[in-house]
Amino acid sequence: MYFEDFVVGRQTVTPKRKITAINLDAFLDISGLDLPMFLSDESAQRIGHEKRLVPGPMILSVAMGLAKETGWFDHVVAVVEFEELRFRKALHPGQSIKAEITIKQTKLTQNPERGLVTLAYKVINENDEVVLEAKGKYLMQTRHRT
Repeated sequence: MYFEDFVVGRQTVTPKRKITAINLDAFLDISGLDLPMFLSDESAQRIGHEKRLVPGPMILSVAMGLAKETGWFDHVVAVVEFEELRFRKALHPGQSIKAEITIKQTKLTQNPERGLVTLAYKVINENDEVVLEAKGKYLMQTRHRT
């Protein structure tokens, strides 16, 4: 979508995606977040969790990938910032998530070829529980070309 296609209040709900242990291991390998609570059920249980955990940055990354599948990022230039990032509930390998994404704000920049779009994310597990909330600001291309 181009900047002009983003209308405040519009919402999309993505398809679900299951986070597998293989996905988690690959994310931990590339990110270096090889903390015990992410690596094994036993380590997670020692600190009060039911099973090994999926790290919040992975949840956010998957949510952004789900958003991309909707076409919302077809003309993204850059991610500007995230704010109000809150982790609400633990997520474990084998669980599925979807994202409810709402357009919160749009603002044209001084460059007529770009505009800022703020999206609110709610990432929801298979039990309809919110596991993550955040606002992301993106720089998007406009249809205007100089």
